[in-house]
Amino acid sequence: MLTRRLPPLETTLQINSLAYGGAGVGRLDDGRVCFVHGTLPGEQVTVRVVKSKKNHAEAVIIELLEASPRRVTPPCALFGACGGCAYQHADYALQLETKTSQVVELLRRIGGLPGAPVTPMIASPAEWSYRNRIAVHTDQGHTGFFHRHTHKLVDVPTCPIASAGVNDKLNEFRKKPPRQPGRYTIGENSAGRGFTQVNADAAELLAGVVVGYCGQGDLLVDAYSGAGFLSKRLVERFAKVVGIEWSEAATRRAMESAAANESHLTGSVEALLPEVLSQAPAKGTALIVDPPAEGLSPDVLHTILAHPPETLVYVSCDPSTFARDAKKLSEIYDLAAVQPVDMFPQTAEIELAASFTRRTSLIN
Repeated sequence: MLTRRLPPLETTLQINSLAYGGAGVGRLDDGRVCFVHGTLPGEQVTVRVVKSKKNHAEAVIIELLEASPRRVTPPCALFGACGGCAYQHADYALQLETKTSQVVELLRRIGGLPGAPVTPMIASPAEWSYRNRIAVHTDQGHTGFFHRHTHKLVDVPTCPIASAGVNDKLNEFRKKPPRQPGRYTIGENSAGRGFTQVNADAAELLAGVVVGYCGQGDLLVDAYSGAGFLSKRLVERFAKVVGIEWSEAATRRAMESAAANESHLTGSVEALLPEVLSQAPAKGTALIVDPPAEGLSPDVLHTILAHPPETLVYVSCDPSTFARDAKKLSEIYDLAAVQPVDMFPQTAEIELAASFTRRTSLIN
């Protein structure tokens, strides 16, 4: 017996909020949450459900019935298809408000930290043309980014969040693309050495927050230190500075300009941090962690809890894994402050710095 396939559900939806990742959130008549990209809070839309699960659904817009007063016209004709940006249709103030509230919600829901001390997101000095490098994909003569929902390539002739220099190089790249399909980085300075921040001006604002959180003391340990982007700003505030970085090239670059009280170790944080922290003074020690999006590994969390520095500053590019780690760290630390910084306007990406203070009862 053949089962008749039901046609896709089309319905009217009221959008109430924006989820982490950029999709608008509404509720279907059966009570399930429905996610719709390209919508804003307060909007009424006709949608077609394209993915239906037990507890939620995903839909695409058929018609915008009532637009938000905070909706703007996206400058990029590819917005909605290209997966690079999530918020070009929202005014910039709304983007900042949304990302701030998402950090608060993730700390409440995942971290179990209601009322976390999250301050409003610091705006990027530039809303557009801020990226000094992009990573593009090439295949069968096309160059661009992946579609929002698939790995289908969206051909991108120019990118409005990339700098003029990057777009010039993208134009050159497209004229003579490599024969081998794959992922390629296009930057303002392709010959640059080591890792550099994608949004240099916003990165300076983030660094200023970190410096303020660290204060001063006897020992600063900078885990995942790279070439010392953060720690080199603190060499005059601490008697001793130690960086830990897996990349030998980055360590060598850091040591080229190292001060007398500064050293950099090559290796994994998992392997090197236990010895460094076990010998650290009980007072006056600050630790910076700037892990990848996956957050802190169980071994690193165990080391921090076993040898807790007086001050812990956590830099995160993924607030969901940060919230997970903050829950664990709250066993012995108080979350003193969380400051999001908008490193990636128009996108759903969120960067933040947070300050943890070891509870007074644990300080010898």
